[in-house]
Amino acid sequence: MNTNSLRITDHDPLFESVNRKLRMLPGIRVDGVTYWLNGGLQQTLHEIGLSIHVKEVHIHSKVRYYKVYVTNHYPFSRKVNVLLQYRHETHSREHVSFVSPVDNLVYHLADQTVYLVNGFLENEKMSECTIQPYWNIHTDNIWAESASGKLKYLPMVKGNAVSLYTREIEFDGRQTCEGESWIISGGSKTELQNLNSVLLKNTLAFQTKK
Repeated sequence: MNTNSLRITDHDPLFESVNRKLRMLPGIRVDGVTYWLNGGLQQTLHEIGLSIHVKEVHIHSKVRYYKVYVTNHYPFSRKVNVLLQYRHETHSREHVSFVSPVDNLVYHLADQTVYLVNGFLENEKMSECTIQPYWNIHTDNIWAESASGKLKYLPMVKGNAVSLYTREIEFDGRQTCEGESWIISGGSKTELQNLNSVLLKNTLAFQTKK
């Protein structure tokens, strides 16, 4: 495998099917309330003046690459927590999800496949991450400090779990912030790290219009 570039034309239906067993859901937290984009690719939350738009870009059969746009429609500045959630499409007690303390990356193990997930916002890594039991996701139990939006840190969960990245960002009035997220699938941690390094070097090449 070429570890310096990814060919956009790479196509392997088997790996694409495997990679779709893990999905990404963006969310936002404002004024102590968390909202998730659970259906479709775009949602406008008129009651809080924010919208989320997701675009998936096909770049490689082992990678699901997303562009995430969050827009503040109000004319004044405000602070918002942007979240990225990763969950399995099917439930199993045998799944293992963990944060690697060495590289601060999240891995999911399922059905003899390893997944690496990563997230950036405004070209900076979303360094705050955690693993949470699935049933915590729609409660305040994911937060260590609900008022400040600091995640409760759990390094590993076996069974039905989700992984989360978050970063607080201050929006200007009528500003759109851009993020990137990817899910890489493979057979080993080394393979995933190689692909992750390629993506870090080539992110600008995958820029796309909203």
